[in-house]
Amino acid sequence: MKPFASLVAIVGLIIGLFIGMEVHLQYALGQNLPYERFVAMANLLQQQDDAKARLIAQLQALRTEPAPQVAGQELKAEQRALARARRAAGRTPYKGAGIVLTLNDSTLPTQFGVDPNEYLLHDEDLLAVIDDLNSAGAKAISLNGLRLTATTDVHCAGAVVSVGGVRTSIPVTILAVGRPAALEKALEGPTGELTLLSLYGIQIDLHTSRNVTVPAYAPPTRKG
Repeated sequence: MKPFASLVAIVGLIIGLFIGMEVHLQYALGQNLPYERFVAMANLLQQQDDAKARLIAQLQALRTEPAPQVAGQELKAEQRALARARRAAGRTPYKGAGIVLTLNDSTLPTQFGVDPNEYLLHDEDLLAVIDDLNSAGAKAISLNGLRLTATTDVHCAGAVVSVGGVRTSIPVTILAVGRPAALEKALEGPTGELTLLSLYGIQIDLHTSRNVTVPAYAPPTRKG
């Protein structure tokens, strides 16, 4: 900030000198001078007035506009806030340690007295898995390469899974970034959804990874 303050002081000093010159010229013009000299001094006075006006305008601009350092800091702060907002909205890929989970329908024979639908994956099963991951502190989740946000809906119709209006199919692969141990515990703990699904033979492949990349959210495209 010191160079900025020095610049303002220098401009103010120059304006002060111009004011002093103007007073001197006005006094001289008030004396009885030859016509040619009178005209020359009047022109000089006008030039000094114009220069003083320009400097005053520049000084006002310097006082009202932020210094370059301040403007640069404000721009960087806005850029950081925008980056945080984009991450929160899922508009950027998210990389880190986490889990990779693949789920598929059961291959077990249907047991007498058990609803055959229990051996198939449903949207409520997927939503329960996603809830477990969120409760365990997952920072980003995707399903079959589709980024999930707070408003993404998941529906199943047979083997077809609709994720935010985009159709995909079973089996499903879920990626989640977060603390691997916490995510794994939430899924396979006594109340975890995978514990329940395993009772019906739902195929489960879960492993942790140090390098999981959850893709950025992409709005569904409309055809036609």
